[in-house]
Amino acid sequence: MSVSITPITDRERAERRARIGRAIGSVRLEGLEPTDAATSIFERYISGELTIDEMGSEIRELNAREFGPVHLSRH
Repeated sequence: MSVSITPITDRERAERRARIGRAIGSVRLEGLEPTDAATSIFERYISGELTIDEMGSEIRELNAREFGPVHLSRH
């Protein structure tokens, strides 16, 4: 499968990096750390290889593979 990367500007790349930095900071406040696989997906988003929707989809797929389904109670 061939990956098509849409070029993004340096400004967009910086905004994406900042967005991911804030998200990781939030996760770290909860005492968690992103895995290497998640970080790789974030870097692909920052570089322009993935859209935000594609990144979200890949992260959800990664979480399902690594942690299994999440069940929420209905209380």
